Amino acid sequence: METFWQDARYALAMMRRSKGFTTAGLLTLALGIGATSAVFSVVYGVLLRPLPYPAAERLVRVSEEHTGANSPLRAPMLSNLTYHAWADASRTIEQFAGYRTDQYTVTLNGESSRLVGAELTPSLLPLLGEAPALGRFFSPDEGAPGHAAVMVLSHRGWRERFNSDPSIVGRGVTIDNEPYTVIGVARPGFSFPTADVLMWTPLEVRRPEPGVVAGQRGFISVMFAVARLRPGVTLAQAEAEGTAAVRTTVRPMSANLLFGIGGPPVVHVRSMVDEMTARVRPALLVLAGAVVCLLLIACANVANLFLSRGLARQRELTVRAAIGASGGRLARQLLTESAVLSSIGGALGLGLAWAIVRVAPAVVSSDFPRLDAIRLDGPTIAFTATAVLVTTILSGLAPALRGARFNLAESLHGGDGASAGGFRGRRAGRLREGLLVAESAFAVLLLVAATLLARSFIKLTQVDAGYTSEGVLAAEIYVPGGDADDRGPAMNALVHALVERARATAGIAAAGAGNMMPLDRATMIAGFPALWTAPGSEPGMIRAVSYLVTPGYPEALGLRLHGGRLFTEADYASGTRPWIVNEEFARLYLPPHPVGYRFERRPTPGVVLPGEIVGVVANVLKDGNDRKPQPECYQLARDQGRFFGRFELVLRTGGQASAAAPAIRALVREHAPTAAVETVMLSDRVAAAVEQPRFATTVLTTFALLALVLASVGLYGVLSYGVSQRRRELGVRAALGASRTSLVALVIREGLAVAGIGLAAGLAGAALLTRLMQSVLFGVTPLDPVSFVTGPIVLIPVALVACVIPALRAASTDPAEALRCE
Repeated sequence: METFWQDARYALAMMRRSKGFTTAGLLTLALGIGATSAVFSVVYGVLLRPLPYPAAERLVRVSEEHTGANSPLRAPMLSNLTYHAWADASRTIEQFAGYRTDQYTVTLNGESSRLVGAELTPSLLPLLGEAPALGRFFSPDEGAPGHAAVMVLSHRGWRERFNSDPSIVGRGVTIDNEPYTVIGVARPGFSFPTADVLMWTPLEVRRPEPGVVAGQRGFISVMFAVARLRPGVTLAQAEAEGTAAVRTTVRPMSANLLFGIGGPPVVHVRSMVDEMTARVRPALLVLAGAVVCLLLIACANVANLFLSRGLARQRELTVRAAIGASGGRLARQLLTESAVLSSIGGALGLGLAWAIVRVAPAVVSSDFPRLDAIRLDGPTIAFTATAVLVTTILSGLAPALRGARFNLAESLHGGDGASAGGFRGRRAGRLREGLLVAESAFAVLLLVAATLLARSFIKLTQVDAGYTSEGVLAAEIYVPGGDADDRGPAMNALVHALVERARATAGIAAAGAGNMMPLDRATMIAGFPALWTAPGSEPGMIRAVSYLVTPGYPEALGLRLHGGRLFTEADYASGTRPWIVNEEFARLYLPPHPVGYRFERRPTPGVVLPGEIVGVVANVLKDGNDRKPQPECYQLARDQGRFFGRFELVLRTGGQASAAAPAIRALVREHAPTAAVETVMLSDRVAAAVEQPRFATTVLTTFALLALVLASVGLYGVLSYGVSQRRRELGVRAALGASRTSLVALVIREGLAVAGIGLAAGLAGAALLTRLMQSVLFGVTPLDPVSFVTGPIVLIPVALVACVIPALRAASTDPAEALRCE
């Protein structure tokens, strides 16, 4: 141990003497280890850290699907039919629970505000092993029909919205114009299903209605479902039992509305943490692989720094060997120097990782799962220590072994080349070139992967979503009590009044209202008899995403009119009910030339409503650019069509959309003083919808650029070293008549040859490894030619620039001076 500390002190002294080497080595290792540790903390926190619940490994998420169907649901969900069919007779599930999230209008002391909340079955909180900090949780009967209107606050909701008032338990608040009683407060730190949820109310999971006929009318609801497996039960066993249960259910027509028309229903059972992180798992694994490549490049670069620095120390090592130091003793000293440099670099990298983790919540999207689980703690520190050890070996072992293997007699006499060995031998030169090939290969691999993600992101953002978001302000309005059956005429009158006043507001170019908009929380799906039956086919039922709008809504949203016309105010008085449909609706459900097609609807017995297709618009990708088009129809709010307690004003502005927000909020308060209103620019919604692919692309591109810089610095260092070692050869070439141009070309050719071998190896590796990126790509293939061409196009010029200075140095060699020095 005393020898080790002696070697460590000597290593620190050598680092102080070689400030340039030390600075370059520490910066390289700090970047490599810091980035790796930061990504590890994210990957471990999001994907690997156990959930904070008892026996969390047995917690699963349960969902169902119709195989092969195009479902309009935005996430895997379970129906009430399957919930009861399975829960009533399960041998694999110990506990079942369900939940739904939404936003609620909470009125307290005459002021309304919007809170994110969730409906939970009373079984859910006990399933998670939770106990209240104040009051109680839901009793089983509070999830039954006619249950009491009660609510539980999260600790954060209690603190932020009710000032941590303990007397709130037992008091009443108004939620969506209905009185509720607060019965409990959760413990600090508990949140479910996300940290944004501030309150919970009971969820009633209705049992199937008796006498329902398959394919006919019948009630169905969907929810997120959580279960705890019995000990020893596998996911496959639970899935088999769940699939058997779902196939015993009678599937009403509405099941096809929600899950799409496809094959037999199946149940999926996945680990709860896997299901929570399914959206980000592929991207995080790609980033983890990328940062490992970056760390290996850093190790190769530092190894080359040690080899290049060894040239100046060859005489020192020779003298030490001459006075009795063994090869093993010299190797240990050099490896200790690598360990000291790696340890300091690791400490700096840990500080960089801490800073990255601190800012991570601010740069990722707000719906990024398990953000609260990302932190710098024991596992991350242990990983960093392991990274330091690996770095020590990868960057220091080869230089240590080369530094201990040299011809003592030749080195003492100033020999070089193969006869001298050590840092000057041919093997050392091949080792340097091999490390440089590895750096170039990893750099090309990262460049190709980053280009793939960048092209995928560009393709995603260039998709025509069917509307124009720039300059559009969306105002979500929530009117307490607006859902009541007798409020229909009043709500429609309120909507029309707001639209008329908005159109008269300065700066508003177009205004309309609708029951939903792109990228919002609401989705209304309607099923009805087919409007047209193809020759030779049987009449059937169809489904569509159903918009209820006012005139001006299509213009304000910037819908693309592909045929016919848009709504006008005169359509309210028309005897024929006008419909606008999207291209997908027309393709699936209407004759080849749909504009002007007339049909009749019978919503209730004895009522006949004549309708006409007056326009066809482009497909609106309501839930994101990566979703498949759904059939959509637009109808006016007339007859039985009515607005409920939640609707959205759509306002197209002539300038900055956010500037109109104060005037619109004042307008809503004037017409509906108790309403809650939230304004957001539609372009912000669009940007948030692609935040996760943007984040992954940015991080991977940063890694690729760092790799490119490190590889180019490594190439410059190796060529500079080669020129310094070949002064005699270059002098002889110059003395024999070699021109400056030929000497420059010689050095550049050799540098590009090494980079070219690395480039070829990197492209071959990319062809194999980018296939693993398939799940994170959109609109491009893993073998996208443009991406594979971009890597060489970027690397070769950078490598050429890195070769220029050493080449010019070689060309400036004075033959007489070089030969005299030798």
